[in-house]
Amino acid sequence: MKKIKKLILIPISAIIIIMSFSQCSSAQFDKKAPVTITDTFYKNWVGGVPGVTGILITIRAKVPKTDILFDSIYFNNKMVKLKSEVQKNELILTGNFTVSSKTDRIIMHANPKEEFGNKPPNISNKIPFELQDNEAVISYIINSRKRYYKLSNIKKENTSFYK
Repeated sequence: MKKIKKLILIPISAIIIIMSFSQCSSAQFDKKAPVTITDTFYKNWVGGVPGVTGILITIRAKVPKTDILFDSIYFNNKMVKLKSEVQKNELILTGNFTVSSKTDRIIMHANPKEEFGNKPPNISNKIPFELQDNEAVISYIINSRKRYYKLSNIKKENTSFYK
């Protein structure tokens, strides 16, 4: 009897594990954008300090008539939280991806005992979507439900240099 239970539980648990890993990658994209998008572009930026660089992606849209909470943007194998603001009756969403070597460092306490119990940071670059160089995915929440929309043909603008 115990062997039968084991034979049944092993395939069931394997199926559950496989489904949990494939859930994100098979996320359904909305066919219609949550807002009327007027322009989408990204540009590299270089800071005034050596090693400080990044990518700024900007989405311009008409202000939505319904409540939408914009959450994150997935681009260039990374994810950041979206910032949203309204300027002159236009919604501007931005995601700032810092790719600086200065921010990639992990600073630990000099006393190893102080580090005991700390969880290591998640430095995985894997995102749950397969994207081309000029594609991004935005996540947003409507009616307490997380949704996704894929942006294509994002234009690249000239690099900005800051002092």
